This record gives sequence, structure tokens and C-alpha cells, in this order.
Amino acid sequence: MNITHHIEANGLSRADICKAAGITKGFLSLIESGDRRVGVGKLVSLAAALGVAPGDLRPDLAGIFA
Repeated sequence: MNITHHIEANGLSRADICKAAGITKGFLSLIESGDRRVGVGKLVSLAAALGVAPGDLRPDLAGIFA
């Protein structure tokens, strides 16, 4: 899951992403580093905050959101 790419590509602040997704900056950092996995509910929230489809963050789950 390349969240960092989407954050940087869209010029978004991590604070705004966290607020919109309902997660802490620490949790986002763990996700970005690959130390934490994200459940489907948070994946949907995070994708919405980033302005991308959930399948863009987790292509392995893209079929669920088609």
C-alpha cells in the first residue's frame, strides 16, 4: 500500500488526512512504514481522505470495491 505516494502526489498534509480518515498521525506513520495493516473500514476512510479508490491503495482487494 503506497499511501505516501498518494499523499505527496496530491500535496496533502498528513494532519488533514488523519483528521478526515479518523486516525492518528502515529497510526498513519505505522501504515506508511508497513508496520501496521489496515482493515477494510479504515481503508475506505483513508482512500476517501486521499481522494482515491480503495483499490488504488490495496489492489489485492480491488474486486471487493468494483
